[in-house]
Amino acid sequence: MEKGEKLVIIGCGGVGGPAAMMAKKLMPDIDVTIIRKEDRFIVR
Repeated sequence: MEKGEKLVIIGCGGVGGPAAMMAKKLMPDIDVTIIRKEDRFIVR
């Protein structure tokens, strides 16, 4: 992905949260948005 591009991740309870953290770590120039229902980060 290129600088300034956006990544939208839907869901955070399963692998969405870790995927968002890894994406931001590997590609710091992108904007990461997480859409989730949970109030807290839940690992199942």
